[in-house]
Amino acid sequence: MRGGSAGRSAELAPPRTARNYDGVTTVLATWELGRALGHVAHLAPLARGLARRGIATALAARDLITAARVADRPFARILQAPLYQRPEPRTPTLTYAGAIADAGMADVDAATVLVAAWLQLFDGVRPDGIVAEFAPASLLAAHVAGLRAARVAPSWAAPPATTPLPSAMPWRPDDPAGRAAADAPVDAVVAAVCRRFGAPVLGGLAALLAGAPRFLCTWPESDHYGASVDARYYGPMTGLGARSRPAWPAGDGPRVFVYLPGDHAGAAPLAVALTALGWPAIWHGSPLPAVNAPNIHVAAVAVDTVHVLGEAAVCAGRGGHATGCEAMRQGCPQLIIPDTLEVGLLGWRLEGQRLARLLPGAPTVAEVRAGLEFVAGDPGVAAAVRAAATRYASYDAAAAEDALARDVATALDLR
Repeated sequence: MRGGSAGRSAELAPPRTARNYDGVTTVLATWELGRALGHVAHLAPLARGLARRGIATALAARDLITAARVADRPFARILQAPLYQRPEPRTPTLTYAGAIADAGMADVDAATVLVAAWLQLFDGVRPDGIVAEFAPASLLAAHVAGLRAARVAPSWAAPPATTPLPSAMPWRPDDPAGRAAADAPVDAVVAAVCRRFGAPVLGGLAALLAGAPRFLCTWPESDHYGASVDARYYGPMTGLGARSRPAWPAGDGPRVFVYLPGDHAGAAPLAVALTALGWPAIWHGSPLPAVNAPNIHVAAVAVDTVHVLGEAAVCAGRGGHATGCEAMRQGCPQLIIPDTLEVGLLGWRLEGQRLARLLPGAPTVAEVRAGLEFVAGDPGVAAAVRAAATRYASYDAAAAEDALARDVATALDLR
């Protein structure tokens, strides 16, 4: 089960002497990158399922406050994850390797410090296995420590372990040599950090990912890299317990659920377009939008998205993964106004399946209005979303939660 840590410098990480937390079989869930509540939402169901199997889950979180907001407190402990605090790179993200440069994985000295910090955290928690949501340095530390690891996340944070890694911008002509070059800085760091800690040397990032099987909290339609026949899809793994069900305001036209921060570049044009159309809308986002229109209800607290999307005809927002999966299950087409490459890639995939319309990140009012009218009225979109809703009509989140916990426990050799 748990491997040793021979070869690690005592100066970098103290020897491990304690038993795991309270003598209970313990998984350490890790989250380094990304700021949304969705990252915790992918790990909370796993923690619930593992608890029913007698396995505790500690969470090393990027954001302690966000992690603590899960109402039923599924984590045995919440700890601060080691984080890379330098400015983010400004080069295009051609593959996942570029995305994790934000976590210090393209800087060997920084990665060494982060891995040492993770090893010290492991010494305190004494986990029997690691589950990474978007936490590449923790995966490298798990390899150094000889700990079994798995990846539990949507596909953006858990890409297939191919060499080179798949393109994050598939709308461009494919360039395998360019993708290999994009991976190369992280490949070199992975190998160098292994040598510094006296761990078995990995050939690069793909080898590190291959050592941590992936369990995808999504559906094939929402796989950022395209549906894969050998991937394990468990569904969106959402459900943080929001119960608010605001009444729809008066208005003529299709109902629109908006999940978009008020400071998003698309918020103002979306508000103007909805006001002009007069369509009834429920809008939630943080910060709240500055909207004063009789047909738009601004919801100050998180809403029950399952209920609201079940009554809506359109879902408009930044293209968040969890909300998008629920919109698909409810037969609700999406209007996506992206603010990151991650959601832009997801929107591109969904638009190609006629499940969404993808707009520019800073659209005009005319573009927003045309997009709303298109997703609300196009027969091809209507047929595609009906088919998706039929496919997932019997989706059982509780059963998926248990299946995920069972399979992750097996992969980590936790009996």
